[in-house]
Amino acid sequence: MSDVDHRKTAAESYNHCWDLLEREDRSQDDDIELLTSAFVSRYFWSLAGGPEQWAVSDWMVSRAAAAIGEGSLSLTFALRANSAVREFDAPDWLVASAAEGLARAYAALGNDQERDEWLRSSANLVEAVADDESRELIASQLASVPR
Repeated sequence: MSDVDHRKTAAESYNHCWDLLEREDRSQDDDIELLTSAFVSRYFWSLAGGPEQWAVSDWMVSRAAAAIGEGSLSLTFALRANSAVREFDAPDWLVASAAEGLARAYAALGNDQERDEWLRSSANLVEAVADDESRELIASQLASVPR
């Protein structure tokens, strides 16, 4: 496969994750497909992406894991994403998104204290996002973190 094919597969798998996340009637098989798709996207971004795509793909694995109740796995990948955005000049929206991912992972673990700390941190980072559309998107994701 070429880099173009890797990128295409990575993006399609990532978008498929969103389709599954947005389903209200996800089955157990859908949950497995969601997590699998997140890992497929991550794998193909590891072949054709850069630091931004790697951080986003770790964030998506964390998001998928949280959605299916795998809090420990979610936290592992949320920590990776949060660490990654500090290793390069990440865009403001990605820094805010990584913090949102930590809040969600801690929520999936039932750790209310850490969840609330990361909710506050993420909210502050969201306010600093320059692009209105990106700020609104991350704010909506933050609002959906289970409380």
